[in-house]
Amino acid sequence: MTEKQKLLILSQPQRATLEGLSNRRPQLPTDAVRDELATLGLVVKQGAKWALTPQGKKVLAASSNRRNSGGFSV
Repeated sequence: MTEKQKLLILSQPQRATLEGLSNRRPQLPTDAVRDELATLGLVVKQGAKWALTPQGKKVLAASSNRRNSGGFSV
């Protein structure tokens, strides 16, 4: 599976969660969407906090670039 295919799979809640993690918003102890992102390898738990993996940062950057360039969002 390529990165572009993974981008298309991300739903709005998943993108919002990725953005929230990158902005260091407070995280709930249990979050099903975040668990899905962890399964995809986009986020990782570091102690009590969650952080984006390098792959997660790429996906977030690509999705925000696409949105800002006037393209369509999936």
